[in-house]
Amino acid sequence: MKLSMKEKKVLYAFACPNHHNTVTRLKWLTALTIDPQAKHRMLELARKMETEMAERWYTDFYHQLRAEMDEYYRAKRRLRLVKENTEYEEDLYDEAV
Repeated sequence: MKLSMKEKKVLYAFACPNHHNTVTRLKWLTALTIDPQAKHRMLELARKMETEMAERWYTDFYHQLRAEMDEYYRAKRRLRLVKENTEYEEDLYDEAV
């Protein structure tokens, strides 16, 4: 099953180790969503999780997703800190002038 980054972020926020509970939660989120485009994407994700993901594989998938997204957010945080603590733009400008 191929997931987009937006779908992974939704699953990171709302999924749990239980397949049935995750699908049910996604369906409830779909019902609560107001924006038609977001509602369509949420329903598409709920259907994808229900039809393409077997329950016996779901626990491994869930832990792999959590590990992947944890690393993604750590890398994003590190990149933000590097950008905040580096004044490379000013140094490059001074050398060029």
